Amino acid sequence: MGLKEDVKKFAKGIGLDAVGFASVEPFLQEKEILLEKKARGLLSSLEEQDVEFRCHPERLFPGARTIICFAIGYLINPYKCEETVLANEGDGSGLKQFHGKISRYAMVKDYHCVMMVKLKAIVKFISEKKHGRFKIFVDTGSLMDKAAARRSGIGWIGENTCLFTPELGSWVFLGEILTDIEFEPDKPAPDLCDHCGKCVQACPTGALTAPYQMNPHRCLSYITQKRGPILEEFRKLLGSRIFGCDTCQEACPKNKSVRIPHHPEFVPDFPLITDLTELAIIDKTGFERIFKPTAAGWRGRNVLRRNAICALGNVWTNYERGNSPKNINAYLAGKKADDFRRICEKDVLALLDKLAADPSEIIREQAGWTMQEIFPA
Repeated sequence: MGLKEDVKKFAKGIGLDAVGFASVEPFLQEKEILLEKKARGLLSSLEEQDVEFRCHPERLFPGARTIICFAIGYLINPYKCEETVLANEGDGSGLKQFHGKISRYAMVKDYHCVMMVKLKAIVKFISEKKHGRFKIFVDTGSLMDKAAARRSGIGWIGENTCLFTPELGSWVFLGEILTDIEFEPDKPAPDLCDHCGKCVQACPTGALTAPYQMNPHRCLSYITQKRGPILEEFRKLLGSRIFGCDTCQEACPKNKSVRIPHHPEFVPDFPLITDLTELAIIDKTGFERIFKPTAAGWRGRNVLRRNAICALGNVWTNYERGNSPKNINAYLAGKKADDFRRICEKDVLALLDKLAADPSEIIREQAGWTMQEIFPA
């Protein structure tokens, strides 16, 4: 067995689900796409703006000869697609029935940390067998990770611009190692997309303007991570989302019956809070303990609070219009709707009054919007 197969076997042994080897040839097709996007102002503030740098691996790591690509599935349990989750009916507060939704990738321990540990182990393993230089990337550099993964045979890119693998769908994290050791590259993955257009049709904001074409400034996942106030046109479209958006992935048939890898290293030490009223007033200690170890914590406490306050207004108005989520219907069974409304109005008014005096201008402004949504003048 050669070194390449040894690496694949070792990687699988430490919990990486897919491994592939790719050349360091420039990503010329992707370069043209990125240049067009940049000219149209469609590069997000979260990505590298230097197109030449992104599309030439040897500029990222002089002397590089191979990109070793890895994927790991992050699903722990099958995920319910409902916008809200069932609250604890033993709680006496009606308002406690309002919960929000966090994207699957942010419901587990921070993938940067989990993947980095594994890729460092890979580097150590290779170094013990062959001298070489290495550089690790885990969504922190400029490497075209999805294009590299496709080139290495790990998977294909769907119409929603996500990387899909045959067994795990698009519920994967990616990581790469650039090395000056030359390995024989694997064959690129075949395109298994059904080209059904369901992801494009499902996008709530029209961020997917066409198959394979994304306007990041309209993407709710990006919007929930962007600092500052949420633009007015996206607030109601946010629905009950607290962080991230899985809609285009949930719409894809390839994601319906995937394998659940259940890697224990992704299981969080504390369950994430989805109660909108708790999140709206979460303190620094609670945030650091619960959210900081996850990908949902990287943009800071007030981004999550802002999103929760916006979501509270949306969930409430859905209830008022008779579009009650399943947990509200369950709570109302055998109870008087008028009593439920009275309890909720009292609780939410007290909460929003408190938030109106918050030190953060962003929180005060968002609370004012939610107050107007729930208690219009």
